[in-house]
Amino acid sequence: MSSYVPTYHIPSPAAQIRDGLREMKHDKWGWIIYRCTYSDDSAWVRFRHIIEENSRRAIAESDAPEITDSLQWTFVEDRVALDGASRESLRARFRAWATAPETIRSEQPRAEDISSFALAGVPRYHYFIQVDEEALRSVVDDPQGHGHVNFVYADWEPLSAVVSGYENSEEAAEDVYEPIDGCRDEDVGWMKISSHMIGPDFYDTMSGLPDVWHAYYRRPPAIVHV
Repeated sequence: MSSYVPTYHIPSPAAQIRDGLREMKHDKWGWIIYRCTYSDDSAWVRFRHIIEENSRRAIAESDAPEITDSLQWTFVEDRVALDGASRESLRARFRAWATAPETIRSEQPRAEDISSFALAGVPRYHYFIQVDEEALRSVVDDPQGHGHVNFVYADWEPLSAVVSGYENSEEAAEDVYEPIDGCRDEDVGWMKISSHMIGPDFYDTMSGLPDVWHAYYRRPPAIVHV
């Protein structure tokens, strides 16, 4: 007598994004990408082309190609404010944008709930991408368009800001790393990710609980490949 073994269909990342958009009545998904180098306009145009083509190709080959209609990689360019901008200043700029009620109403006009709780699992409003000179060159100077970008956790704070007395603790004395952006913590709130990860798979991965950050985080200069 044969026994019935149920099969379960696990939605693809693209399908997960589609279903999430429908459930929340959102009209846009995708990363905010800050241009922080202005030495070569033609290289920037090529970078944008590579990123957009790679991501749209991945979506077209998925089981939910319709999400390309709601995809928006928002490229932010401002030579005066962003050329060589620090990640600290970018976080402040991004958070001001992401937490403004008018931002959500403009981007997701059909959404019925725009509270911080409802948006907690929406990657677009918690992470962003920084493209500095090193990242730009790593992509456009590679014949295959491979390379990396800087993926930044906007809500990150150093341990000294969230743990009282941490700087004088034994843990702080033992856990000392070379400073990055003036921070000696293991987690500095940003990481280098392979440029091919700018697409639906990683976007879906970063949805949901914030603990997923720690599952993928690698301290720079290591580059995360998925």
